[in-house]
Amino acid sequence: MELPDFLTQLAESGVALVAPDEVVRGDVGKILRGWDAVQRRELAGIAPALDTEAAAWAAERLYRGCQALVCRDLPPAEMEQMLRLPCPVEVSPAVDYSVDLVFRFLPDLVALARRVARSDPLVGGLQALGRDWPLSSVGIEGVGAVDSTRVLAHATLRQLYVDRILATGDTARLREETVRVAVKTALGAFPELAPDLAAALNPAS
Repeated sequence: MELPDFLTQLAESGVALVAPDEVVRGDVGKILRGWDAVQRRELAGIAPALDTEAAAWAAERLYRGCQALVCRDLPPAEMEQMLRLPCPVEVSPAVDYSVDLVFRFLPDLVALARRVARSDPLVGGLQALGRDWPLSSVGIEGVGAVDSTRVLAHATLRQLYVDRILATGDTARLREETVRVAVKTALGAFPELAPDLAAALNPAS
């Protein structure tokens, strides 16, 4: 199956169709640039530049994750190898942003995998991806400790990250002091908007 078809179906219907055969990358640049244009209009501030190579890598990993969910005879070792293939581009704010254009669907895939079995090896593989890409994994249970330093270093990504923490009530992200400060600042005088986060930020109150 060609990757552009997968991305088009995902964007139009929210349903990802996969096939058991090898994925063909094809020309995904146009689709990714379209997603980028939409995303930029919704962000506070100026987003980093789009890195299409990083976004295309993320699209292949997401496809592989969906493929592993559907094709249940895939050996766990092969699945892990497919998911853990490293990003070919050195990490940067642009890469975090570009990968997130696709990996923002990662929480949905994890939720589907958990419906099959919470102990499914696929869940662990997707959680490992989430640890590597903290911006995209907010709200995923069991991801564990993440390092949000590079996300917080960019103003627009930091705001997007904090907004997602507020929207999901992901108290696990408050382990990092810099994240606690950012979330507390965002809540300001309205802690009632996110009571679970407010309680985690002020356990003695």
